Amino acid sequence: MSRVKFELPADDLGRATAFYRDVFGWSAQQLPFDYVLVDTDGEPVDVADADGGISPRTEFVQGPVLIIEVPAIDAVASKVVEAGGTVLNAKERVGDYGFSQYVKDSEGTVLCLWESVQG
Repeated sequence: MSRVKFELPADDLGRATAFYRDVFGWSAQQLPFDYVLVDTDGEPVDVADADGGISPRTEFVQGPVLIIEVPAIDAVASKVVEAGGTVLNAKERVGDYGFSQYVKDSEGTVLCLWESVQG
């Protein structure tokens, strides 16, 4: 079973963070790189269990993206290709938190695969 979270692209992380905090009451935590974790319940962000994030707009992240937590990105990326999807980038380390890799499903929807680093 996999968990699903979300990622929202932004041109200005501070402005986007303020928007979601002010409009919806979300809590946010800036990470030591260009990424903001958010929790939609307004409680302090649990870094290990945040609901989603706000990221800089990139080549792959142009609109909202579902983040799907998987046990092993390499194995799932292979399944994506076998099922008619496309791998968009190499697996990347994300600080001390885990690894991510962007893929497109068979219909062209961009998804982010997430593999947590077990502490």
